[in-house]
Amino acid sequence: MALFKVISGRLYQAFLLLVVMSLIGFVGIHSVGNPVYNIVNIETATPDDIRRATELLGLDQPLWRQYLVFVQNLATGSFGTSYIYHLPAFELVLSKLSATIELAAFAILIAAAAGTGLGLLAGTRPGTLVDRMVVIVTVYALSVPSFWLSMMLVLFGAVMTGWFPSGGRGSTVDLFGWEWSFLTADGLKHLVLPVLALAIPNIALIARLARAGTVEVQRADFVRFCLAKGLSDRHILFRHTLPNISLPIVTIVGLQFGGMLAFAVVVESIFAWPGVGKLLIDSIQLLDRPVVMATLTFVAITFVALNAIVDLLYAVLDPRVRISA
Repeated sequence: MALFKVISGRLYQAFLLLVVMSLIGFVGIHSVGNPVYNIVNIETATPDDIRRATELLGLDQPLWRQYLVFVQNLATGSFGTSYIYHLPAFELVLSKLSATIELAAFAILIAAAAGTGLGLLAGTRPGTLVDRMVVIVTVYALSVPSFWLSMMLVLFGAVMTGWFPSGGRGSTVDLFGWEWSFLTADGLKHLVLPVLALAIPNIALIARLARAGTVEVQRADFVRFCLAKGLSDRHILFRHTLPNISLPIVTIVGLQFGGMLAFAVVVESIFAWPGVGKLLIDSIQLLDRPVVMATLTFVAITFVALNAIVDLLYAVLDPRVRISA
């Protein structure tokens, strides 16, 4: 019964989040500009042409009625048709999803592995040169704006050395109906710079979190007990320290991965990466309202799903969570 209450409560919170997100997003995108002017030819269109286009899109209705129509369409799984691309809005978002998924997946895997490793390395040697270097480098990495980091990677990795392409996705291979670039050598070369642009700040964030947790755990009584028993430092590190610092790392990895999927806008724009973030920016600029709403709904669902997965991982990693449940 208690577990049922927890699950039902989370579902209710997720439902409220989606409702609030849809309302704020709908009002926001419908409060600026008129998409009709991006659809018709302003130079040749007559006032009657503009009026007919407005009526055809349903933009002559009050805002509250337009929102009700949006909710009704959403109940049937439809977000409408893109004003610009003339394709179903959600299908258009899904067509860009594979590019964002592979970009975010590679970035978060590198960030989780490198950040945790650096954090453990610094945390087990507090006050040493290695620890100070990790702290200083991570502070700088977190302070650098993502657009500046992306441009520096383009400058050094593409312009000055020519090692990697400066933009685009490169060659792709169709797998399960989606296009993937990591399956080709050319695609992998195109992945390197945008993945680094996303991974470097997250490496720094995870490293600082892991370092702080490691320093705290190393001072705990059970670690002293393990040392007294004669257990090796390696055994203590991987069997006791790492599991005890894993919960905050799992949390930040889940949240950052969701952020990458939803808001890798700057990186995708600078590297001309054809993902969901670039599609969102282009759609906002063109006032393509169905695509914007489809993208925002995907973002909200992604965050809700990732939070649920993080909660499940809590139960797997921490016996206390399973006992309380």
